[in-house]
Amino acid sequence: MSRYQLTRWSGLAGLVSGLLMIEGAVSLPFVEPVVSGTMLVTGHILLFFLLTGVYATHYSHTGLLGLLGYVLSTIGNALFVTLQIASSFELSRIEDTGTLFPAAIPVTGILFGVGLLLFAIAITRVYARSAWPGWLMFAGSALNLVFPRLVGEAPDIVFSISPILLGLGVAGSGLELRRN
Repeated sequence: MSRYQLTRWSGLAGLVSGLLMIEGAVSLPFVEPVVSGTMLVTGHILLFFLLTGVYATHYSHTGLLGLLGYVLSTIGNALFVTLQIASSFELSRIEDTGTLFPAAIPVTGILFGVGLLLFAIAITRVYARSAWPGWLMFAGSALNLVFPRLVGEAPDIVFSISPILLGLGVAGSGLELRRN
């Protein structure tokens, strides 16, 4: 398989990832949480391929800032997937005391958000491709940190805004990779 084909496949993974995130966020108020959560986690798993594809196409131009953004966003995404999967399973021998890793949730969001910010800055700086998907991904991750602190009791649709923005950015970035 050529590098060109791998780039196109990572773009397709990003497109599917973004659509799954958007669908999971939109369906949140209407379906069981396990269904929308599965769509969101599957979208985040496919996001690994998109991040790798975007970095692979521009690694020589983005430099250290791009590498740092790629590493931080990948670690933040991996922690998000791990926390979501760990909180989904209830082991019969362990007493459920709430969130398993309460301090890890804000750290995960901060790592993911800072990584996406650095990645978006690096891609914008080199004018290599359209930068709006990276900025949408950053806006979605940043709003995910801000909304729960600003709004206490709000409808689920308010909390769906940040994953929708993240999903739009991911799908747009996947579409950019497919086109190039």
